[in-house]
Amino acid sequence: MAVAGKDTDDASGRSHQRFHHWHDPDPHAIGATAMEFLHRLQGPTCIHLTGRDRGRCRVVATLLHGNEPSGLFALFELLRLGLRPAVNLLCFIPSVDAAKRAPGFAHRMLPDCKDLNRCFGDPRQHSTGDTEADRIAREMMALIDQARPECVVDIHNTSGSSPSFGISTVMAPRHCALIALFTQRIIITELRLGSLMERTRSDMPIVTIECGGAENRESTLLAGEGLTRYFSLKNVFETGSTGPAGPAEMSLEYFHHPMRLELAEGSAIAYGERGLVEDGVTLLPSVENHNFGHVCADTPLGFVAGELGDNLRLRTDGGAGAGAVGDYFRLERGRLYPRRRLKLFMVTTNPEIARKDCMFYLTEA
Repeated sequence: MAVAGKDTDDASGRSHQRFHHWHDPDPHAIGATAMEFLHRLQGPTCIHLTGRDRGRCRVVATLLHGNEPSGLFALFELLRLGLRPAVNLLCFIPSVDAAKRAPGFAHRMLPDCKDLNRCFGDPRQHSTGDTEADRIAREMMALIDQARPECVVDIHNTSGSSPSFGISTVMAPRHCALIALFTQRIIITELRLGSLMERTRSDMPIVTIECGGAENRESTLLAGEGLTRYFSLKNVFETGSTGPAGPAEMSLEYFHHPMRLELAEGSAIAYGERGLVEDGVTLLPSVENHNFGHVCADTPLGFVAGELGDNLRLRTDGGAGAGAVGDYFRLERGRLYPRRRLKLFMVTTNPEIARKDCMFYLTEA
C-alpha cells in the first residue's frame, strides 16, 4: 500500500501524512470479508481506482463515523469483484481506527475525539481547528480539491432504525440526481454543522446518503445498489439513467427546513417507559418507530424532569435557542408531547448519540 499526501500542521512543523493511499488494489489482496478488509487498512485510507474514462473523477466517502459500515460493506463487494469504474474513483475511508475498536463498527469516533463529520465547515467562516479530526478533514478536502471530481457522495447509516434518505444543502437538479441513485427521499437543509456536504460547489455537488440503520440488512443492500450505479454509470446526472426500475424513475419525496431537537448542556438523557432521571429527559423507546412518520399533539414522546426550556434546545437554520422549543413541544404533568403535527426522522435510541449530537430531526408536517 503506497503512501502519499502531506500535512504540515504538527507541533514540529514537519510534514505529516495521515491518509494511506492504495492504488487499484488486487481483489485477492483485500481480504475475504469486509472485516478482514478493514483490518488490512493501516489508518485513514484513500483508495484510487482507475476508470475507463481517465479524464474524469468522482469521489465516494464512507466510514466517516466508525459505527456506520454499510458504505464500507458495499465498497468491499465492488473491490472484490475487481470491476473497473466508469471514471476514476477516489474512495475515502477515514475513521478506520474507530471502526476497528472492539467489538468492531461500534464506535462513532474514538473516546475524547471530535466528530469528524463536524470538521468540514467553510474555512472562511469557521476556525480551522487543531484536533486530529480537524487535520484529517483538511487533508481529505485538499486531496478532493486536487482531484477536481465531478461529484462527491458521502455514505452513512442512521443512528437508529430508519428508512433511507439523502441530504443536500442545495436544491439543485444535479444534487437530487445523485441522491436518486440511492433513495427517493430528499432532505434539503440549511443547518450548518461542519459536515462534508457543506463544502458543495456548483462544479462539485456533494450529498449525504443515509442508508438506514447499521443493523438492517436492507441498508447494506441499498448502499450496494446505489454505489454500483455511481460506480458504473457514464452519466450520474442524467434523469432516468438508472433504468426503468431505478430510483431516478421514482416519485421523489422532498423535506425542507429540518430542525434538530438537542439536549441542553448539563441535562441527562435516558430511554424508558417512565421518567428515569431526576433532572433531564427520558424518551420512550418506541419513539424510534416514528422515523419518517407523523406525530400529533396527543402522541407521547417521553418525560421531562424540570422545565422544557432548561432541558431541550431546538436548532433551526437560525441557530439554537431555548425559546423556539416551546413552539413545537409541550409538557403535560411532566410528559412530553408535540404541540403540533410533525414529521420525525433520524430518531436515535442511543443515549450517547442523543447527548453528543441530537435526539432527532423534525419538520412541520
